[in-house]
Amino acid sequence: MKKTLIGIAVVQILIFVTIFFRSENLSLLSYINNSFIYGGIIVFLGLWTFVIRTGVFDIFTMSMRKVFKAKSTIEDDEMRPPSELLSFSSAPFLIIGSVTLLLMGLMLVIYEL
Repeated sequence: MKKTLIGIAVVQILIFVTIFFRSENLSLLSYINNSFIYGGIIVFLGLWTFVIRTGVFDIFTMSMRKVFKAKSTIEDDEMRPPSELLSFSSAPFLIIGSVTLLLMGLMLVIYEL
């Protein structure tokens, strides 16, 4: 939980640093735009990690190994499936990205009022 809160704080700081370095005025609209980009990228990375870790691409990888076995110089035992290559969880990415998008949505509602 502590790492997730630190991650949320780091993303919020990155949003404000991005606004500052892009020479935009510090406004609600610039915060909404930047938080949408950061939140979307983080959620995308979390979903990508989740899909890889579930083993969806393991079947594809095994099929391609069988098709190209004659050309391959690496034995099947030496190559690990993609689901075993990622050792970290996708939950922190999904939580941090979702909180960022929720904050963006809240600011969007405030902006529209």
